[in-house]
Amino acid sequence: MPDVGAESAAGAGPVEEALAAAQALLRRNPYGFLTTVGAAARRDASGRVTHDQAARDQATPHARLVQHLAVTDDLTVWIGTSPRSRKVADIAANPESRVAYAVEDRAALAYLSVSATVSVVDDERERAAKWEDGLAAFFPAGPLGDDFVLLRLDPLRLELMDFTRRLHPDPFGLVPVVVERRAGIWTPTPPDRAP
Repeated sequence: MPDVGAESAAGAGPVEEALAAAQALLRRNPYGFLTTVGAAARRDASGRVTHDQAARDQATPHARLVQHLAVTDDLTVWIGTSPRSRKVADIAANPESRVAYAVEDRAALAYLSVSATVSVVDDERERAAKWEDGLAAFFPAGPLGDDFVLLRLDPLRLELMDFTRRLHPDPFGLVPVVVERRAGIWTPTPPDRAP
């Protein structure tokens, strides 16, 4: 069983199984869809971009395919991006919002959706540690250049189905396994489904 960092609820074998499946899915599948909430930006009289309440009321989701660079033992997901990207702008406009990150493994008939808090990390040591050589095509100045930062996703809720591991509650194939982290402890949660 992987070390997922946080304690699990007492006697919750299925929680550990879900966490192990989530970690395996993330580590086997480095590409996923990151969804942020972006506010409709407005320009004030001086031409500066602002995100006032009216703009926040018109918030729209932005989904894009990204490659994650690392998944730690506690399921923290790390993504590289430009500080001038729409992702970073969305996070700056909505610092308290959550993001969604979804990966799929068609060979295993499995998917995972992660709901997480997100922060922008500009620490040079962290950027160098997460850097991969293939990123130079997108960030020619390298891990310490001014056009490369990291997004740190700290998961709060995991929804997954994995038919290979038989993680698919009844009704068969219609609802995911759901676990949530509350006060550092992962607990099973009933899936959202109307009766």
